[in-house]
Amino acid sequence: MSKLVNNAIVDGFAADFTDMTSCVLVGTLGLNAQQTSALRAKLRGRNMRMRVVKNALAGVALKRRGLESLGDMFAGPSAVVWGGEGANEVAKVLLEEKKTLKDKLVVHGGWSEGEFLNPTGVEELSKAPGRQELLGMLLGAISGPLSGMSTNFEGLFTEMQGLIEALEKKQETEGAAA
Repeated sequence: MSKLVNNAIVDGFAADFTDMTSCVLVGTLGLNAQQTSALRAKLRGRNMRMRVVKNALAGVALKRRGLESLGDMFAGPSAVVWGGEGANEVAKVLLEEKKTLKDKLVVHGGWSEGEFLNPTGVEELSKAPGRQELLGMLLGAISGPLSGMSTNFEGLFTEMQGLIEALEKKQETEGAAA
């Protein structure tokens, strides 16, 4: 390809990678067009993007972004997947798809929170709880003690009401006796 075309492709990659906060790199050797389209559709449904890249040109675009180590992870036909709620969700979706696609989809590595991940790191990341799960855990941790405190206050108010009623009865009986 001409230098002008290559520069345009690199600029396109760089524009795509500008908003990327994390990603997973996959090898797509063996995926046919139908499988690739189905994978893209599933990713799009979860607000994720997959960009099949020419390794050398993607490496140049990633170097512009300061992620040259990520470019070293490319091997063979590759794609960059990003979006959703981050690398955790992307890794979960890709590893789930890998089960159905067998050896046709290979995880090369990834990048999340400023750290480069090898394939094992991406797999471990997929096992970690996602953002929604963590928020649910946090809500449970906060609401549990608050619920207990509410129950305790309710018990105190009920007890106070009983004591006030008993005091009123005692005063009524003392006032009637006098």
